[in-house]
Amino acid sequence: MKRIALGLSVIVILIGSLISCNKDVVEINSAEEFDSYVNAQMENQKIPGLSVLIFKEGDILYENYFGKSNREQNTTLKQDDIFLLASVSKIVTATALLQLHEDGLFELDDNINDYLPFNVSVPNQSTPITFRMLLTHTSSIEDGSALDDQYYYGSDSPIALDFFLQNYLVPGGIYYNESENFYDVQPGTEHEYSNSASALIGVLVEQISNQPFNTYCKENIFQPLGMNHTFWRLDEAFQANATIAVPYTVSLNNYEPIQHYTFTDYPNGGLRSSARDLHTFLTAFVKGGNSNNHQLLNASTIIEMITPQIPDIDGEVGLHMFVMNSDLGLWGHDGGEEGVSTIVAFNPTTKVGAILLANRGDADLDKLLVEAYKLGLKL
Repeated sequence: MKRIALGLSVIVILIGSLISCNKDVVEINSAEEFDSYVNAQMENQKIPGLSVLIFKEGDILYENYFGKSNREQNTTLKQDDIFLLASVSKIVTATALLQLHEDGLFELDDNINDYLPFNVSVPNQSTPITFRMLLTHTSSIEDGSALDDQYYYGSDSPIALDFFLQNYLVPGGIYYNESENFYDVQPGTEHEYSNSASALIGVLVEQISNQPFNTYCKENIFQPLGMNHTFWRLDEAFQANATIAVPYTVSLNNYEPIQHYTFTDYPNGGLRSSARDLHTFLTAFVKGGNSNNHQLLNASTIIEMITPQIPDIDGEVGLHMFVMNSDLGLWGHDGGEEGVSTIVAFNPTTKVGAILLANRGDADLDKLLVEAYKLGLKL
């Protein structure tokens, strides 16, 4: 191995990094100390804007909006500003499907082909894909390169969700690629995170409910909960005059804004929402399924979502939710897309949770989540 001589400047950087790490473990006892910690993290990670909300059940314990939603226009981030949620969207997608399950319209271990207008089979495998497999990322459906071409900037995708998934998953389809779109393993035997499988949940919601996925979510989730700043479609967000935090990529000190975008397989990560709306939604997960005087899900369904479903494969996987921090007992989801990083989590026993939304890609929000949760226990 080649030995590398460290110059003085490198040593200074390393010492600075060690000091920064030590700062990360300081005890935070007040909202003011937490504010300082957040500001330091934002400066260190070059995060343009960050929404932080800490809650206990339906009560907001702390909220603050740091930095800018738009650096070019010097626009300060505000309470109702919305962010692309990336994979945090999957909790909403799962909720839509599980509402239909509560209505007795299918069982979690049913073959999904009994409910689809097209047949989905993993090549060279006879085991059928079930709803539970989609919800636990064990379906053997893989994210192929066709997904990379489904991003649309400045507008919604013109391609219908069901058309895309059928042509992605069925032999002969224009997006079909056997080796790229499927893992060569029996469904239900390996945990492989799959955005395309999550998008297929949206198609199942459409088929079972006989409604477009967006319409179903508006009528059964967003409107009953009063989530007035939450949108699957970019054009609806524009029509509502919502302020969308501009996504950024950051290299050294250069901030590159990204035009607002959508993707065809949107149920896996295309939702836009505010921290306050997400709080209303997550309140149901710590209050037996109820929020805003509306029963979003049964309490038993909430418990099932945060119960390990595949302990022999991965003991931290629920139904489209994961253990985010085992030491603190936090369940939730995180997300990352071009120009955005998000994370939400809650402890079902303490009923304390936190929401963090950043308009920078590849931001590390894990430490911020931990400190936010710990502060919530003290407030």
